[in-house]
Amino acid sequence: MADPADPLQTGIEGPGETEEPARPSRFSARALNIIAVVCALILVAGTVLAVTFALKVRDNDSQNRDRARAQATAEQFALRMDNFDGAKLDAYINGITALLTTKAKTDFSSQFDAFKKVYSQGHAVGTGKVLAVGIGDSDSDSATVLVVHDATVKSDYGSQQRHFRWTISMTKVDGKWLVDNFSPVN
Repeated sequence: MADPADPLQTGIEGPGETEEPARPSRFSARALNIIAVVCALILVAGTVLAVTFALKVRDNDSQNRDRARAQATAEQFALRMDNFDGAKLDAYINGITALLTTKAKTDFSSQFDAFKKVYSQGHAVGTGKVLAVGIGDSDSDSATVLVVHDATVKSDYGSQQRHFRWTISMTKVDGKWLVDNFSPVN
């Protein structure tokens, strides 16, 4: 017969007798160390990849903004070339030359003298509109931009519609995009 005072026989545990039997470990200490090292390496590799990706995205954003500035300058150049008033040619020349490299300023000055006389005598007024613009090629300090634009010139001699397709060579000078050359596209 069972002794009711004996806790082992009644299923009631006495104070301090709640110890659990030792469980066998699933992983040895060495295996846990290896797992910890592998996790740390994965974390470091992930961090390096995330930083590299973030820097690449930032560089691409910077390049895209720079390309957009080159494109905007080329577009502004085409508009300034198309929009003029024969009575205010000094302002026209100043507006255009502000967007030109030194070489292009020299070329423009030598070629514009012939037009200046005709535009002022005929009271010519030009208006233009850019239809499309896009970067053809670019690097950190040069770009080629294609600009499609139409212009209307009205003067004492009549009215004339013009349709232009220009390739504009851009050069970055002191951090600012300038027109170095432009030529019609056939």
